[in-house]
Amino acid sequence: MNEKIVVFGVLTAWYLGRYAMLRLRNQSTRHLLLSFVLTTVPFQIGIPLVTPTYHTMPGSFTAKLFFSIPMLAILIMLVREKNTRIFYTSRDERWVTLVLILVLISFCNPNNYALWGTGAFAWLFITCIVFIRLVANNLNPVEILEGFYESFVLLCVLQAVLAVCFPLLGMVSVTRLFQVGGEEWSTRNGSRPGAVGVFVHPGNLALFTMMASCFFQACYLTNLKKKVSLALLLLNTMTIVLTYSRTSYLTAIVAQVAVYYLYQNADKPLVSWKSVFLGVLPTIVLLYWIIFISPLSSNFLASNADEMYQARLDHWQIGLAIFREAPLLGVGLNTHLEYIVNNVQLIKIIHNEFLTTNPIHDIHIVILAETGIMGFALWIIFLGYSIHKAKVNIAANNNVVFSLTHIGIIVCFVFYGITDWSPLSHSIFPLFLFLTFLAYKFSFDPRYFPSTTFPPTKVPRVAHVTHAIASSQPS
Repeated sequence: MNEKIVVFGVLTAWYLGRYAMLRLRNQSTRHLLLSFVLTTVPFQIGIPLVTPTYHTMPGSFTAKLFFSIPMLAILIMLVREKNTRIFYTSRDERWVTLVLILVLISFCNPNNYALWGTGAFAWLFITCIVFIRLVANNLNPVEILEGFYESFVLLCVLQAVLAVCFPLLGMVSVTRLFQVGGEEWSTRNGSRPGAVGVFVHPGNLALFTMMASCFFQACYLTNLKKKVSLALLLLNTMTIVLTYSRTSYLTAIVAQVAVYYLYQNADKPLVSWKSVFLGVLPTIVLLYWIIFISPLSSNFLASNADEMYQARLDHWQIGLAIFREAPLLGVGLNTHLEYIVNNVQLIKIIHNEFLTTNPIHDIHIVILAETGIMGFALWIIFLGYSIHKAKVNIAANNNVVFSLTHIGIIVCFVFYGITDWSPLSHSIFPLFLFLTFLAYKFSFDPRYFPSTTFPPTKVPRVAHVTHAIASSQPS
């Protein structure tokens, strides 16, 4: 807890300094509170309000209810801002309603052995949505983009410095600065070292850096601070390499290719021979080179790869066993670990304590096990519709940065989520919610803006919500 207090104090001092500097220059400070909240997310700063006791951590979000930085920001905005409506329905927020329905079903689910686990997820989800609602209702898109940009610059530079310190320079002490357990997981229990940055595990650092890279790539493509965005893309590439995360190498390539391809071909059919020859095949060749030929191939063909693959297979087996016992509604959001230790039949097939103390390393299997066919079907629909919605808006020159970023993040969650649960963690999931909310909030509904109405002439896709920043600051 002491290190969290220090981090909170340092970040508060940094942003107060930024506030004073911008005021002296007569520049806007509206984005700073958003930037501050975003910057604190990876540090997981919060005060536990409720700490229930279960046999194990019930799910990836634990069962604790925290007073978090977004909650503090909500209180500040309710006092400071004019538009403080937080209870309303909106067409572009129907996905929020569906998640809340799944939460309600989970509370009523007879298979739910950890109601506080579901409560912890609901608490986090509602807190994040209320905060980003207030942000979207009171800040204009330019201010919001500036908040994300400033936060991601600060975080990515810090992560890169820490990645150089360890593993490159062997300064193990930096892995203990921000998270308990960082030193242990930075070496993956002695099997393979990797950078952790301000996170507890290399996988979390890699996933955050990939998400930020998608944002900077979107900024670069739309001429938003182009030189800085390119420099940060290169810096993030170094950070990802130093995590020595196998899945991250592959996911980062797929995500970057997807963002670039959809930016260039948003007004074309998603599935075509062109997409196969210009997108899929080159990506497959590049992935083959990385896995079997490149200097990084030893990470895939040697090290502890076989052991990790077997651990994933064991987790998938457990997750599918849970699904078979509760196929329709699952066992409740954020509860699958507690269900395992309370189920005699599942305990019989457990041969490793790791399987009961760590969430299933596949977010898609987690969703299937915890929400059943109903929740999993909604997840698949959400993924497909999100890409379709983003594609339509990119082609229409609307909300391009957040739409491109959202496509990249969806790709990261789909591919990286197959082998890890970090997408469903306190240090990553809030950022996913914020970016998803904004991608939907500022986008056209595809039903009322069909692709057949796009102008035939191709124009540079600089989103109208980014133009003010791009034109007012040097690249």
